[in-house]
Amino acid sequence: MDLKTLLLTLGPNDNDDDGEGGGGGGPEFNAAPLVATCIVFLAASWLAVALRIYTRAAVIRCVKADDHLMLVSQAVFTSSCAFVLAGVRRGMGRHNAAIPTDDARVAALKWQALATISYILNMMLIKLSIGVFLLRVSVKPVYNHIIRVSLVVVVLWSLGIFVWDVFQCVPVEKQWDYRIRGGRCASPAEILAAAYAISALTIISDWLYALLPIPMLWSVKMSKQAKATVILILSLGIFASIATLIRFRFLSTLQDSDDLLYSATEAMTWTIIEPGVAIVASSLATIRPLLRALRVRGFADRAGSTTGAGPPGPARRDGDGDGDGEGARRAVTCTIRRFGPKDICLKDVEGGCFHYPRRSGGDHRGESSQDDSSPSWTTLS
Repeated sequence: MDLKTLLLTLGPNDNDDDGEGGGGGGPEFNAAPLVATCIVFLAASWLAVALRIYTRAAVIRCVKADDHLMLVSQAVFTSSCAFVLAGVRRGMGRHNAAIPTDDARVAALKWQALATISYILNMMLIKLSIGVFLLRVSVKPVYNHIIRVSLVVVVLWSLGIFVWDVFQCVPVEKQWDYRIRGGRCASPAEILAAAYAISALTIISDWLYALLPIPMLWSVKMSKQAKATVILILSLGIFASIATLIRFRFLSTLQDSDDLLYSATEAMTWTIIEPGVAIVASSLATIRPLLRALRVRGFADRAGSTTGAGPPGPARRDGDGDGDGEGARRAVTCTIRRFGPKDICLKDVEGGCFHYPRRSGGDHRGESSQDDSSPSWTTLS
């Protein structure tokens, strides 16, 4: 089914001949951009996450916590898009007067509410994944503390708003079923304040995780191309914060609206764009080993090269090097003899599988005896 056919299927009924709604003027159906956004970002995010997992599982053979978190984030994002598409099928993007039955209107409001609730959970999981990833790049305690504190704030803040959003009405079903008599719901002003609260957290964390890698990587000895790649991709998070600001503008118009299925469509579109961009950007930041394995220009390995004088002893790669290709596949991580506790191997940082040296003597695979006098250095990825 192509996009045009899908839009016709999800759009208004054929008996809406004039293309005008009876509930507020303007075009009868305004959810076409929302549907297209869901489809585009579902495809892009699944491709990016698939490349990420393939890189971690097949290329460097090291799937870590941030990968699991991103998989869960992608599953929640897929659910959000499914909720949106189901809501459009029942009436999202149309005026109240254009929806034929109360059952259809209630169903559309329910899917809209579920999409909003899942957005809060999705953004929390994405921030957790990005934060855990940055913890492996960070080598200075000050950055570790900043990231850990930010993750605690993100979790507590997000869970608080998530629980509040779920139980903003008692009973919960009253949030979308206006036919329920009795009970109570939060006021529109309170709902808008909660939306602003989660958006403020998102903007602050987006800028923190986008800008923090710059000082973190500034003193790390790696190629300028490697630094630029990591920084630019993570800086796409700034665009996600711009999406949040745009969403702000639409949210401010919803407080007094009694036609939410139509008037909230543009805000919902940016609610999909924001996590979609974050998932794609954070996943692309992890696929450098795959690009090297494919010998993409600018990413291919240069044997034995480093970004400066390192400690005594050559850099070597894991793998037995017996020529059967196994060593080549396992050559994504590297071992450096006699490196200090603050030294980084960029390949290992990307995979999250590097090990700090032990204090006890002996040459271990992936680690070696500690030498506190060794200068901090990084092999070229």
